[in-house]
Amino acid sequence: MNILYLVIIFIFIAASFLFFAFLIYRLPKPLQQKCIEGEIVFVFIDKNTCFRHFLETVILRNKVVTLADNNTAFYANDYKKLWKVSPHKLSTIGNTYKLRLITTTLLFGGYGLSTVENMTEIDKKPIIVK
Repeated sequence: MNILYLVIIFIFIAASFLFFAFLIYRLPKPLQQKCIEGEIVFVFIDKNTCFRHFLETVILRNKVVTLADNNTAFYANDYKKLWKVSPHKLSTIGNTYKLRLITTTLLFGGYGLSTVENMTEIDKKPIIVK
């Protein structure tokens, strides 16, 4: 009987931790939508180990989008738009993409879930990070 209580308490603590983490990483500032433009950085192996990265990529299945101008990680769910052509193929062609993201500023800092508004191909060698 005592083990059952411990399991219930553990499940309750884990669920409340996930609830508060989701609340912190999704609660936007009122009327704080931003539009950010920049050249995309193709990152193959992401070494970020923070809890937000785990929550966004593993649990919520969002992908990281990194822009070269401000080197900030944005999380987007329409990531497949960016991988129409392989970055290595883009490197041989000599083209890369310039993105325009729409995102919201979060109440506790950082940026919320972003959407790709516009993607244009530019004549520049792509930035590929392994």
